[in-house]
Amino acid sequence: MLVGQKNSGGVLISVDETVPVFEHCEHIEEDANAQQTCFNRFIMSHIMNELQWPEGLEENGRVFVEVLFDATGKITQVESVRSYDDLAAIEAVRAIKSLPDPVEPAKQQGVNSNYSCIIPVSFER
Repeated sequence: MLVGQKNSGGVLISVDETVPVFEHCEHIEEDANAQQTCFNRFIMSHIMNELQWPEGLEENGRVFVEVLFDATGKITQVESVRSYDDLAAIEAVRAIKSLPDPVEPAKQQGVNSNYSCIIPVSFER
């Protein structure tokens, strides 16, 4: 589950708000909870497929990466906000930067809006 999901005003997401929609989730239209679930699953699946164990990384741990989407749906910023290791942080950011752009931006009361979320990325062997 993604944590700390906020709109452009820094407020936790509500029923009148939707997350950015990736192509895989386009079939979900009116159900904000189902859209949220699809968004979370798509991102986690992408990370699991993309993430590689960095050479030199010696420990298991977790990295928290903030992702900012602009009002057009483009990913505009990806940065590690907390990490147990620099190598893990670099790899987590790389994996998330490889996400495709959503086909629809986040919306707040029907209007395109900025969106940010914190994604936990686990490194386990």
